[in-house]
Amino acid sequence: MPTVTNRMKAHDATPIAAIGRLHILLVGLLAPGCISPTDVDTSTTSSEVSVSAYTSSGCSTAVVVGLSKQIADEIGCMSPSSLQQFSPTANLVFSSNAVLPYLGAPAKTALLKVGATSSLQINSAFRTVAQQYLLYRWYQQGRCGITAAATPGRSNHQSGRALDVSNYSSRITVMGNQGWAHDVPGDPVHFDHLASPDIRGMDVKAFQRLWNRNNPADKISEDGSYGPQTEARLKQAPATGFTTGAVCGSQRAIGADVVSINGPDRIAAGGHATYSITVDNTGTTDWADTTRLVVMGGAASQLYDSTSWTSPTEVGPIRTAIAAGDKGVIDVEISAPMVTEETAAQTQFALSDGTTQFGTINLAVTITPNGDEDISNEGDDTHDDAPEVSGGCNASGNGSWLVMLAPALVMLRRRRRAS
Repeated sequence: MPTVTNRMKAHDATPIAAIGRLHILLVGLLAPGCISPTDVDTSTTSSEVSVSAYTSSGCSTAVVVGLSKQIADEIGCMSPSSLQQFSPTANLVFSSNAVLPYLGAPAKTALLKVGATSSLQINSAFRTVAQQYLLYRWYQQGRCGITAAATPGRSNHQSGRALDVSNYSSRITVMGNQGWAHDVPGDPVHFDHLASPDIRGMDVKAFQRLWNRNNPADKISEDGSYGPQTEARLKQAPATGFTTGAVCGSQRAIGADVVSINGPDRIAAGGHATYSITVDNTGTTDWADTTRLVVMGGAASQLYDSTSWTSPTEVGPIRTAIAAGDKGVIDVEISAPMVTEETAAQTQFALSDGTTQFGTINLAVTITPNGDEDISNEGDDTHDDAPEVSGGCNASGNGSWLVMLAPALVMLRRRRRAS
């Protein structure tokens, strides 16, 4: 049976490191509000679990899917054709819950044309700065099997025209017929739709706009550049999304909006896993504790767990009411079928009271012969060619102060060593 818990409230307060009086004076004179987070990390108390809470745990960026969807929808407000949502289908199978189903309009059209005739196992599509931040931090720590990762702001998956397909070898021709180039050395799963514009930087600007909308007393520049102040705010940002997201008539799910899924991208054949799914009841109807989680279409799920599900087509009642406007965490246990090669498996569930469907939840995972639960399905950006970016300072500062500040800090450090 699924279990639902009230959303846990947590504080994400990072202690501010002690720094010397002269250091503070230099920074205050040369660059008000543009201090590197390695020196001073802006700290606030939040009632939400922050993005930074996941830098040392888990291996799936699905934990920040709520914030990521807000970023994607904000891009849609900024430029409607730059990023549009698509849905999983029988042919478009997501290999994990970390897949964010957004692409630029031409790339989306080209993908749907491929999906009309051929099956694709999608590892990654558009990826936000929040997801890339986690991937890069995991890479720096040597975690999650990530051997290379682009710095935030530079990943080609932030371009809105990139796609990773695990069954790529048999799909190169059909993808090429729709304009998907397969020419990145050392990254065989990767495709780029080169006829679509490269929107790298728009996700950073979208995050900056969302931050400023929700933090009017702590605004930063909306310049689309990933700098120290943008990173400091990103670390503090609520992983499930801000109170106020996109405000232009966004693509947010009506009824059930999944804002976080905590669980592995990959599990072993015959293995077992539990997924904690945070769902926002965005409808106008309360969900009673008898609301059921059932498989859409009535077919048996590949992920059926005989020890906890009511049947192969139904997980069971959620058992705790979730009022309209509230969030709840639904724990779903799954069991993986036996496979001899990597297989993407997804199941779409409906939240229903038997007569009314309140919303849907998609659950996806890659099943492998050997497990690899501590491996991410993402993080293979070894050939990004975007220029290094800097910036993202607060509204009163810019990046030029670093050139002036560096010599002064070097002198300060030398004097400290000598003392």
